[in-house]
Amino acid sequence: MSDPDSSFLTHLEALRQVLWRSVATVGVLLIPGFFASAPVLRGLVRFTCPPGFKLNYFTPMEPLMVQLKLGLILAVVAAMPVILFELARFVTPALYAHERRTALKAVVAATLLFFAGGSIGLFLVAPMMMRFSVSYASESLAPVIGLSGFVSLVGLLALSFGIMFQLPIVLVLLMRSGIVEPETVRKSRPVAIVAIFLLAAFLTPPDIMSQLLLAVPAWLLFEVAVIIGSRSCRRTPKPDPDPDDAEDLDAAAEDSPHPDTEKASEPALDAVYRESYREKREKNHRLRAINGLYRPGRSGKK
Repeated sequence: MSDPDSSFLTHLEALRQVLWRSVATVGVLLIPGFFASAPVLRGLVRFTCPPGFKLNYFTPMEPLMVQLKLGLILAVVAAMPVILFELARFVTPALYAHERRTALKAVVAATLLFFAGGSIGLFLVAPMMMRFSVSYASESLAPVIGLSGFVSLVGLLALSFGIMFQLPIVLVLLMRSGIVEPETVRKSRPVAIVAIFLLAAFLTPPDIMSQLLLAVPAWLLFEVAVIIGSRSCRRTPKPDPDPDDAEDLDAAAEDSPHPDTEKASEPALDAVYRESYREKREKNHRLRAINGLYRPGRSGKK
């Protein structure tokens, strides 16, 4: 059994390496992102604003700062696959083989949903909001929209939709891991809908149109997540062991897939802290068995 202090320091060092590699990737991509930000900004203005519309800047260095901000956003988006890969490398040593496969699918689905949500916010909601704002213009009322405010609005919409579209991934993972039961999620549907609308109001600009355009797709994704989570849980057998027979439960825990047996068939991982993770998982496995919470059908699934 490894020392807890050294195990914690090992985890901390692994996390530091993950953060360092992610930040380094963003820093490298910031250079091309800075030069690409000017044509990207022109394309955004041409796509989201009415013909002939021009943005304004109010301080001498505002265009440069906006270009840096937009370049950083482009660098983070381009580095997202590397960041997700590094996070997966940090988490997977704590998982068994079947759990790693599920985690890989979740990472791919989360990436696709993030880009799908960001695209909806960028190419559907932002043009609607800009055209709605410009529609108030008249002879006595002229729109003077700043460059920084425009980039902040477009970035906030894309980020908000991308984050909100992660809701089904979180729900499916919670239900498949047994932390939340599908029946509990279905009974909590009214609370979840209210929470979705409140979160949409917090993430979007203060207008009812953008809030509805974010909350309604998120609600539909919530319903899809409940269906997928319910079906995946029904496919997994869950025989309940006898809680009164501690010896049988302990034997079931011993017969469950041991981390060392899986480790022989696993591909080599770079994480040096895998062993301490596996020791904790083995200990928790046995405690759950003794407390009557162990489910051999689920844990033994390959």
